[in-house]
Amino acid sequence: IERLTADWVLKLRPDTYARLSAGYLETMFAGVSGEVLWKPAAQSWGLGLEMNWVRQREFDMMFGLQDYDVATGHASLYWDTGWRDMELQLDAGRYLAGDWGATFGLTRRFPNGWEIGGFFTLTDVPFDEFGEGSFDKGLTLRVPLRWGLPYETRSAYSTTIRPVTRDGGARLEIANRLYGYVQDLDRQGLRDDWGNFWR
Repeated sequence: IERLTADWVLKLRPDTYARLSAGYLETMFAGVSGEVLWKPAAQSWGLGLEMNWVRQREFDMMFGLQDYDVATGHASLYWDTGWRDMELQLDAGRYLAGDWGATFGLTRRFPNGWEIGGFFTLTDVPFDEFGEGSFDKGLTLRVPLRWGLPYETRSAYSTTIRPVTRDGGARLEIANRLYGYVQDLDRQGLRDDWGNFWR
């Protein structure tokens, strides 16, 4: 069982969204996750806050839990730069190993929906303690499936390529963070997709 959750998503105000998730949030952790996102449709940036309390799952990915638990969370800044379809994301807070730090990500989103980006994370884990690679970093790729299917879908294939994997800088792999849904419906997202209306 990779993921099994109950999710409640709502709109608190015209420009403020919220999500509450509980259950088996990802392959390694189960618990409770809450998020609030402020993103007016007419502006190119938004702010988010996410808080989680999670416990580590058994390695067989069934219903068992281990003894390790942690409270984690991040404040996030999202900015569509308007330059060559580049989007910037900055997350600062506490990671799954209890370390504190920030992740900087830069993604290019092409008009056909494909996304490619890179990120790096710096935390209070010293480079020599982190080990080979010194800090968490990697590349991301997201391919929407609708371009190759005869029907409309929001499904996509996503992957992250990391040279090394360590505990430092690790963050929950939440499947339905709000910004990914909201950004498609802001002013720029609607402008980019308007040509598809007549297809």
